[in-house]
Amino acid sequence: MKAIRTFYYIGLIIVLVACQHATKNIDNDDSKLTILAVNDVYRIAGINQGDTGGLARVRALRTRLEANAEHVLLLHAGDFLHPSFNSKQDNGQAMIRTMNHLDGQAQVFDDDMLVTFGNHEFDKGRLKHVAIMNDLLNQSEFTWLDSNIEWRADGIQSERLKPYALKQFGAYKVGIFSVTTDMAHPEYISRFDDFTQTAEHYVPMLRQAGADFVIALTHQTMADDQAMMALPKIHRPDIILGGHEHYAQAKIVNGQWILKADADAASAVVVEIDLANPEMPLLPQVIPLADNINPDPDTLSLIKQLNADIEQHYCATRQLEARCLQQVVGKTRTELLAEETTIRRFETNLGNLLADLSLQAFHACGADVALLNSGSIRLNQNIPSGGAIIAKHLHEMFPYPSNLQLIEIPKQRLHDILQHSVSNWTANGHWLQVAGLSFIHNPGTETAHHIHLNKNEAPLSDSDSGTIRVVMPHYLLSADTDQDGYTMVNESMIKECGANGSELKDLFIEYLKTKPNGIAPQRDYRICNTTRDNCLNEH
Repeated sequence: MKAIRTFYYIGLIIVLVACQHATKNIDNDDSKLTILAVNDVYRIAGINQGDTGGLARVRALRTRLEANAEHVLLLHAGDFLHPSFNSKQDNGQAMIRTMNHLDGQAQVFDDDMLVTFGNHEFDKGRLKHVAIMNDLLNQSEFTWLDSNIEWRADGIQSERLKPYALKQFGAYKVGIFSVTTDMAHPEYISRFDDFTQTAEHYVPMLRQAGADFVIALTHQTMADDQAMMALPKIHRPDIILGGHEHYAQAKIVNGQWILKADADAASAVVVEIDLANPEMPLLPQVIPLADNINPDPDTLSLIKQLNADIEQHYCATRQLEARCLQQVVGKTRTELLAEETTIRRFETNLGNLLADLSLQAFHACGADVALLNSGSIRLNQNIPSGGAIIAKHLHEMFPYPSNLQLIEIPKQRLHDILQHSVSNWTANGHWLQVAGLSFIHNPGTETAHHIHLNKNEAPLSDSDSGTIRVVMPHYLLSADTDQDGYTMVNESMIKECGANGSELKDLFIEYLKTKPNGIAPQRDYRICNTTRDNCLNEH
């Protein structure tokens, strides 16, 4: 585990223990339920060359829990079909096949596994994709919850879809409903009910149906989870197990837990509940999934075969050598920081390099600044110093087209953009990697200040007039997306430039070609963080 992830674990208000302590014997008490929850798992094999996370370790942890508990419920809080290198080749079929194996049995329906939709389940969001989605759901050997989703009549239809679940565990019943964020806008969905409407409907309904304990399985921001747990008691679930943010979190609101694990199953949430005494305080755990737990051999074998098949097919269809994705395209003389809890919260050397390349590409058109949403840089692992950069790294780093565009905005608009970047500082994808400017970030006040277009001139002030030219990915400008919240910019601001449409992946590849001895990007304190830097000296 990297140091930054350790920082998050220390910050959680929960007991963190080695995996063997998570599986204490509970005497097979019929009233005891153990919940295993994961979220935002994009890579079936995990990260760090398979040394961290992955679904084979989830299967192993589930097996260990089932050996010591009468009832174990596996929940996935969404984001798994997309984006990944695999899903670009097979639309998510390898993920579904692996998830089907999390009970250790192929072609057997798993009554104790439920999932909900994340926003990335809808990356294939056109009506023409309905057949693909229906096929994936029908292949699934588990239940999908869609409590707050209203499908179009010609939208997704599958017997795997359920608006809620009411499960019997011995003499007790557990109700489960879901909430999915509305940040995606697939054509086959009429609407998403908000979390308030959904909780107001399902919590009382499930309790009236006899539920002794009610679980909300959510894919939304922690702020929305907290607001849902602040609803009147009659509308509050007993626990929220969530996703969407990519790092482990734990909050208590009105005495009830809200819990999320790390992305790519780098950790999992485990909660033991006494259904006979549901008011008893819970002691949830976040279990790191790394060298503390060996991957399940059968699941690992399946994952290796699926990955090998996909890579072989990719290379063969392009008439390339069999191991084309392992081709070395460059090397690094310093560790490239791309792990998500770092690159989505701090300036990193990789972020600096990519933003600098973007700015340089638009130099002839007078670009002043480049801003890249870190959610578009999705490798989620560091490349070690002295390590090779291979073709597959590039595919995983850039799963989406960047389609860089030049816009012109009033200088004052830059304040609004950077304020949004530092808001909700919880490793969200709207955090910006920047070039052509510097500023101080104060996480305590969630503010960006002392903004310089370069370090040699005075900070921007409220009286500054004039315009600046900014390079941004088209996603942040498009009316067809949620813009990662950057609604203060739009496509009408785009200026003509021959570099418009440039792809960040191509710029990076061309740069690597110019550095046969390896790259060594550095952090230069263009984003000075008051919690870890001496910002008075740096600015």
